[in-house]
Amino acid sequence: MTEQALPGVLDGIRVVEFAQNAAIPHCGRLLAGLGADVVKVEPPDGDAMRRLAALADMESRAYALINPGKRSIAIDLGSEDARTVIDALFAWADVALVAFKLPDLARYGIEWEHARTINPRLVHLTHTALGPGGPDAEFGGYDVLVQGRSGVGFIMNRSGATAPQPTRPAVNDFGSGFSAAFAVMAGLRHRDQTGEGQRIDTSLLGTAMSLGTPLLGGFPLDDEQITELDADMAAVRVAGLDFDIQRDLYESKVQAGGGAFKFYFRHYQTSDGLISLAGLTPGLFDKFHAATGISRPSGSDTTDPAFQAVVAEAEQTFAQRTTAEWLTILREAGYPCGPYNMPHEALRDPHAIENGYVVDLEHPVFGPYRATGMPFQMEKSSATVAGPSPSFAAHTREVLNEVGLDDDLVAGLIASGAVIDRALDEGQP
Repeated sequence: MTEQALPGVLDGIRVVEFAQNAAIPHCGRLLAGLGADVVKVEPPDGDAMRRLAALADMESRAYALINPGKRSIAIDLGSEDARTVIDALFAWADVALVAFKLPDLARYGIEWEHARTINPRLVHLTHTALGPGGPDAEFGGYDVLVQGRSGVGFIMNRSGATAPQPTRPAVNDFGSGFSAAFAVMAGLRHRDQTGEGQRIDTSLLGTAMSLGTPLLGGFPLDDEQITELDADMAAVRVAGLDFDIQRDLYESKVQAGGGAFKFYFRHYQTSDGLISLAGLTPGLFDKFHAATGISRPSGSDTTDPAFQAVVAEAEQTFAQRTTAEWLTILREAGYPCGPYNMPHEALRDPHAIENGYVVDLEHPVFGPYRATGMPFQMEKSSATVAGPSPSFAAHTREVLNEVGLDDDLVAGLIASGAVIDRALDEGQP
């Protein structure tokens, strides 16, 4: 007897996604994993991710990894004939995911003010780079811009010769996917309670600043330190000193616990690779020193030569044994640690596989591939990647018929170029 599949909490919820690249497509990925029917609207030349690390015509690694479990249609939003399709999609959908610069929303007829006249029960998520208000609201942007603007990049960016290198993966893009999915679920709950739809706004900058919560705060007792920091930082920059020195200066003066991050909460090189350590309590610090025999630092000033000497001792100690040896020693002592995997190694990690964090998919064009799974599981509901990414515009006619447009109208839209039906190009029925 086969086990009966669990229902998804979003079974029956219909989502139309007007978005490219990563942030809101990641939201659509999560909603699809909970059972939603997600129709991705692509431009006539396809989502930009289709051309990043190409596998075949209009198929790429990036697109396949970001967009599993969806259907694809293609619309020329600039065409006058497209308005009929957009309105039909709004009338059909429970949720609209829209990620465009603010000036383009009304231009294409996809803004909430119009959508609500078509479907007042619609949950309409508008995602922008910098938020819906303020002097820069109309500007677009990508993850790297908000890494810099939010202040969080100063802590997490990798070092460069003269300037920091942006952090990858794009944590604010994919963090926005999570926050947008959370907001959509809240919007659907509100609709359950009131029968009303609403506009929801998310942004890359809002996500970045939320991710930086423990680092972004202002207290009166910080004022003197900040004034001193600004003066010292100006001198360091005038002297042309590199970014590592600038960040060390910041951490030594402002960031609480900076010394711990240089010592107990970091990656170390071993004799055959790398290992990750993560302890931030006095009890764990004791276990670290008991297990390793490394001297205890006398203070937390990371610029103190005595502190730096203890860090050097730790680095030399870890370099004398293999990663496997250190994992055994530290785990027996109860100190949190783990392997430092390269991406392809993480996909082979048996622990990740057993927890469903890695899934195997079969694409109709380029065949089998491995991707990340859902980041959580539910006891009584399905949370799973339902299938591969869609082939470009493979579902145009199918979806347009579902939203109420008859065959003759669809044929006219295809003939005019307002929509693209790739299934016809491939000889599919």
